Amino acid sequence: MYELLHSFIQQIFPQCQVDVTAIESLLESRRVRKGDFLFREGDICHFLGLTVRGCLRSFFLKDGKELTLFFHPEHYTLGDYESFRRQTPAFFSCQAIEDSEVLILNSQAIEILETMPDGQKLLRLVVEDLAFQLRDHLFTLYRDSPEQRYLNFLKSEPELLQRIPQHYLASHLGIEPESLSRLKRRVQEKRST
Repeated sequence: MYELLHSFIQQIFPQCQVDVTAIESLLESRRVRKGDFLFREGDICHFLGLTVRGCLRSFFLKDGKELTLFFHPEHYTLGDYESFRRQTPAFFSCQAIEDSEVLILNSQAIEILETMPDGQKLLRLVVEDLAFQLRDHLFTLYRDSPEQRYLNFLKSEPELLQRIPQHYLASHLGIEPESLSRLKRRVQEKRST
């Protein structure tokens, strides 16, 4: 199981000296069925995770409407880091949109990682990556047109288009599902001319 974590670490911090075999006994593999929640908004998130297989989404509710922040396909991190660190209620929920498996790192595993050479730097890089993803998503919602957001998604995550229900994608793009259908048709027409 630690091979996936080692591979992830090498991807974001190739020169990292962390020995993940030291925390192998603390790692948990959790299966999450399609539609089930890994954690819910308002719960305390007691772990950080890495998607082994499947796809999940992070979202929150505003005025009874679901707003999707992120998708977490294979090899993506997940969890509410602030809730995990401060033991406060999570600001969003994490739900499986496919049958999924998640590698769980509990607080004891994270504490051990922090004591290793390069451990604190590794965790900082993971948190920075999450912060940059959130910043990019917020900027595109405010700066780009819906069409540009859709084209950016097509370019950056083309393999996810077949895996994500359209209403979740529309929510992620900040538009209604009907608008997404029209937008997709318009983009397809432009490409075929």
